[in-house]
Amino acid sequence: MLVTSAAGCGLLFWLCLQGSPGDGSLGLASIEKSDIAERLEIIASPNMEGRDSPSEGQARAASYITGLFAEFGLKPAADARAVLAARGGERASKADENLFLRPFSRELSAPDPAGCHLALLEKDEITAEFELGRDFQPIHRAGGSVRGELLFGGFGIQSKRAKYDDFKGQRPAGRVVLIFEGEPRHKRKFDGTEVTRAASIWTQLETLKAAGAVGALVVQRSPFGVEVDPQNALDFRYTWAAWQGEQLRRQPARSLPALHISMDCASELLGTDARKLALKLDKRAKPQKLKTRDRSVSFDSATRRMPVRHDNLVAILPGTDEALARQFVVLGAHYDHVGVGPRGRVACGADDNGSGVSALLEIAEALALNPPRRSVIFASFCAEEDGLIGSREFCANLPVDAKNIVCMVNLDQIGVGPTKQTSVLGTAHNPQLSAVLARAKQLGKTGITKIHHGRRKELGQSIKLFERSDHFEFHRIGIPAIFFFEGLPLSNNKDYHTWRDTVEGVDLAKTTSTAKLVYNTIWILANDDARPPKPRD
Repeated sequence: MLVTSAAGCGLLFWLCLQGSPGDGSLGLASIEKSDIAERLEIIASPNMEGRDSPSEGQARAASYITGLFAEFGLKPAADARAVLAARGGERASKADENLFLRPFSRELSAPDPAGCHLALLEKDEITAEFELGRDFQPIHRAGGSVRGELLFGGFGIQSKRAKYDDFKGQRPAGRVVLIFEGEPRHKRKFDGTEVTRAASIWTQLETLKAAGAVGALVVQRSPFGVEVDPQNALDFRYTWAAWQGEQLRRQPARSLPALHISMDCASELLGTDARKLALKLDKRAKPQKLKTRDRSVSFDSATRRMPVRHDNLVAILPGTDEALARQFVVLGAHYDHVGVGPRGRVACGADDNGSGVSALLEIAEALALNPPRRSVIFASFCAEEDGLIGSREFCANLPVDAKNIVCMVNLDQIGVGPTKQTSVLGTAHNPQLSAVLARAKQLGKTGITKIHHGRRKELGQSIKLFERSDHFEFHRIGIPAIFFFEGLPLSNNKDYHTWRDTVEGVDLAKTTSTAKLVYNTIWILANDDARPPKPRD
């Protein structure tokens, strides 16, 4: 809860009357569902484009999260500037570099600036050249150099089932075809708001290739029914989202040379407003021809393996006890998700893990109002969905000595399931933490009436799940770790790793209650004289 106005100061005074700051009640009382809802709306917005690691959308999410870290008065890690200078790349030279970013690199196929180009030609004269990253991006494994007459091809769809043919009366052979991502967004045609297989970019490129096109320009669009900020940088798709329970339509081994382009770029190439054209096609759901006579394009599309920067987000709340402030409790929640699928559907990742990040932010603000004796590290990891890469990197290069970390508490998917129940994994490895959780449940009213540790019949699944989120990397190096999760079995969550994981599916009351229980847990761990022993194997 932001206490920045006169009304907020009055609220702070009211909170002070409710309980002594020494018992944690001040911070607990500040945790509110409305704050969590507001933060979740932003983190899980389609504007973040699924927060793939790395991506422009994820960078926007990181900027939002670290902006709140600063607003709460949290501090960067002591080694933050040195880490940025050593591993931050070009951005580290900026005087205003964000010290809450903790960068590292891994090799990925990325746009090759030397091999990427796009130009418009009219009567064989170049009339416009476009900017990599703003106007266009290459598509991985769709490389090549192309020059040809421009043809507008709608959505590049030929579907007998939908009685729809974008190429009827057109001749794509030998031409560069400009198409929109996806399919017409019509309430009745195709499958309405559900996107059909015909909309896959790989199906579109195969259709164009079969029709004899020499290259493709694919216009990125905002999700169905959603307005996305047109000022967003055009994103390069390092990976494509795959959906739980749905077979992934894989990219052909030899694809047609292709680029992704922005709406503004498409408008300039076509000589008409591409946004209005797309909306017209959505409304009519009928193919449309467009004159592009005397217009040609030339483009180069190329990627190459190179180190690509990723950012963990790290902030510290200093402890108040001189003897204990050099010890730390870590609260973590990964902020990445799986990005955008080949049909243009965005994985908003509201439950996974917008819920955990929103709760982490609310707890960080609450603790900043009422700091405990030990220091607290707030860590939001990237690349969790790629195999715990962010937390593994963090644990390999900790900002503090590992022996000074008392415990790690992880939040991952806390917004679905019975409202008054939460699951906590890790007590089998850390039995003494069961007593901490029992105390946390009684420390102040949270709304959680049952803590589920996993029944005996679920033990195998619990162990496997315990190894699947960021706390496990801390456990591997001997740091006690527990995992707050929504419930077992995971199969109960039908929207897990699908485009349906949106804000509407998150139980805000459950998320808020879990945040309160986690706050109490952190409060106990950060104030007790004793600390938990090393975990069992």
